[in-house]
Amino acid sequence: MLRINVFPGPYTAGSPFSGTVSLQGDGVRSLKVQTIKITFRGRSKTKVTESSSNNNRTNHRGRVTLFQYERTLFTGPYSMNPSHEWPFDFVFPECCQSSRRIQFKRSSNAFNEDSHQPLPGSFSYSTANFVRADIEAFVRYELEAALVPPSGSRGGIERFQLLTLRTQRHEPNPDHGLFFASRQREVQSLYLSPEYQYRLPTFKEKLKAGISWGKLPEAHYLLKAFLPTVGVLGRPVPLFLGVTYDEARSTTASAPSVFLRHVKVQLVSRTTVRCVSDSIWSSDDVHESDYTYETVDEQDFGNRSIELTDRLDVAELMDLTIGGRRASLSPSFRTFNIIRTYMFRVYVITECGKKKDEPVFNSPEFVVMPKDYSPPGPFPFATEVLVHSEEDSTAVLPSYEAAVKS
Repeated sequence: MLRINVFPGPYTAGSPFSGTVSLQGDGVRSLKVQTIKITFRGRSKTKVTESSSNNNRTNHRGRVTLFQYERTLFTGPYSMNPSHEWPFDFVFPECCQSSRRIQFKRSSNAFNEDSHQPLPGSFSYSTANFVRADIEAFVRYELEAALVPPSGSRGGIERFQLLTLRTQRHEPNPDHGLFFASRQREVQSLYLSPEYQYRLPTFKEKLKAGISWGKLPEAHYLLKAFLPTVGVLGRPVPLFLGVTYDEARSTTASAPSVFLRHVKVQLVSRTTVRCVSDSIWSSDDVHESDYTYETVDEQDFGNRSIELTDRLDVAELMDLTIGGRRASLSPSFRTFNIIRTYMFRVYVITECGKKKDEPVFNSPEFVVMPKDYSPPGPFPFATEVLVHSEEDSTAVLPSYEAAVKS
């Protein structure tokens, strides 16, 4: 049995690592071995399966090799008992190393086409039963160990091991970049009259108010939201709500109270993938997945008298930690064929004059930054380890007393 023995991570760009490839068996039957090698690669892959009205399914794929290193651990041909182990070491490169031309024929400003872009973190996404298509996308970093038998012999073996790469941010405390959004609101209500501030109207008063609807007091105000556009995984983000009373348009004697009754905050994610048609290689297709909603926090304030001011700090009343409920949430990224974006959405229920209003506020693109911080600068050990990470046929291989020349 061929095995890869290595710590699966998570690692970061520039991290060196080492492990062994072992060949184990019953100690009786020998194997014919030409070479044993190990390959370290990064891949970004997309697949879209479209279903037509006549139930035909068409697959589109997009594959990009981010980097690839190969090392030969043993050279034969030898017949050997399967009880040996070979060490190896690699390093995660700082950036992609796609030396060959990327397969997409047409350029796209939406995707990142820089052949030496920073490595995206490990990523996996799939959606089934989507209206237009089923979408799969992943970024993987893997080791492949292979036992190659001599020509004409059987017994080739391959084994794979996934490694996890976690990206880092280079800003210790990034600006949340508050985005301002507002909604004009209008309320006509008998309860805006000062005389009903401390008592309920009678049935006759309610009936009279219903007949003379156009004469009811009116309150006009601006409901404001200050939404973050940048957040760090594992950290809370700010959120402010407020009101500004419009005296010129209102008919109330004084500014009425606007109460906050309910707040729900969601992180809306979207994955966009790029494929090359299997049948038409000159064109590429872009597909967007359905939105995925991740509730950051939801609070029902009920009848609590939380009155909106010009700028109320809602984050003090809620836990608005990004990714707090799901540790596997991926940071925002754009690579050759995959885009992961987010939007910050806030559902609000307010009450004024005993009438409820339910506006929704959306930020523009919300950037989710990695949890780990690393100051910008050179990566330690990267150059030194990469010198012998690529294939080197002249390397001195270990001797094996139990191996016999075939």
